[in-house]
Amino acid sequence: MPTVHDIMRSDVVTIRANESARSLARVLADSGISGLPVLDGNDRVVGVASTTDLVRLAASEAEVSFSSLSVDRSFERTYDEDGEDDVSLGDLGFFLPEDAPFPGPAIFEGLEESVFDRVSVADIMTPVSFAVPSDMDMVELSGYLVRGRIHRALVVDDGDLKGIVTSLDVLKAVADSRVSA
Repeated sequence: MPTVHDIMRSDVVTIRANESARSLARVLADSGISGLPVLDGNDRVVGVASTTDLVRLAASEAEVSFSSLSVDRSFERTYDEDGEDDVSLGDLGFFLPEDAPFPGPAIFEGLEESVFDRVSVADIMTPVSFAVPSDMDMVELSGYLVRGRIHRALVVDDGDLKGIVTSLDVLKAVADSRVSA
């Protein structure tokens, strides 16, 4: 029977607890993963952070209101000799002429820094990490994941992070016939 060691991934992407929620979002997106271990300054696992944590953070914040921003509505369009609008594609978006009614990048100058910049990973992570030893067998691992209603477990031996194993890793092992039902 295969063990956790046989199916775990040892190239674990991690993040520090003091990093911002925005950094967490970037790491998850760039790595194509949905969660990762959180380490303290001594490389010890202190929790797990996931996309769910980011969604909860976003849901807890009010929408950004642009109603207080001033837009100069006195802008007059000019037309060329054929009667065509004289605004070109290069004049749109953030490439507006200085006298355009939309202030371009200046619109963001009055906005507060995002909650994703102010909140640390430690503030939104799950402080309890689900850990298993590398010599745990697949049947025991499967039961552990189901009972805990979790999708990932950290592989920790003697207090050191050795890898990560997910419910998808278990399914792949079954599909590859490495585990029999």
